[in-house]
Amino acid sequence: MPVATRFHLARRAEASHSYGFVMIFVVATIILAVAIPETSPWRASIVVCQAFSAVIACWTSDAPRRIFRLVLIFSVLGVLGAIGLGVFSNTDSTAGRTMNVLGVIIVAAVIIRGIALDIRAEGVRGRAVAGALTIYLLFGTFCGFIYGLEESLSANPVLHASNSTLNDDGSTSANMYFSFVTLTTVGYGDLTPVSGTARATAIFEALVGQLYLVGIVATLGGALGRGKGGLTKELAPETVGAPPTSSDS
Repeated sequence: MPVATRFHLARRAEASHSYGFVMIFVVATIILAVAIPETSPWRASIVVCQAFSAVIACWTSDAPRRIFRLVLIFSVLGVLGAIGLGVFSNTDSTAGRTMNVLGVIIVAAVIIRGIALDIRAEGVRGRAVAGALTIYLLFGTFCGFIYGLEESLSANPVLHASNSTLNDDGSTSANMYFSFVTLTTVGYGDLTPVSGTARATAIFEALVGQLYLVGIVATLGGALGRGKGGLTKELAPETVGAPPTSSDS
């Protein structure tokens, strides 16, 4: 077997892991964003989880070396920047929240590329569905950080709490909580958007989140295990037979 072929097979074997590993770090990012107090220096661990998500996403999707290196460099710089902000400033500053948003975008872009290549090469498999579900979680995380960025750039609060026991001071915890309540259309009503940008983001998140589930995830689930042409068949319109003619009776 040629060396190049063996190398390619080794790379594919290395990339045979599921996006479930990435999903674990995405869920960890969400939990840390909600659980760690705003003043704690440990909030830098959020960026660390994002960095691991990006690196593992590159590994899982068999990303080219140049992309892997760029993601690795950005991840290292992001972690160092988060540690610096935690020591000298605040990780919930505009710079810190911008870093979080960019981290989510990079992870999502790597996963989307990997899913597209997987479907083109081998059809829809469990890994593609796991990747699609990870994108769904990343979208909620992205919107949570967007609410925080809007808070940092606004002179007034973007969320309002219905009672004094809730945190409506623009904390990442409140923003992330509100994001996933909106994404899942639970709508508790304890936090509500009060600025125009936050309301627009909430509408966008709720619509895109539901359309994504019933469109992308449901379509991939329907094509699961049907081979390379499974997705095409799933998207193809159903053909209706012609009505019988008098000669057929």
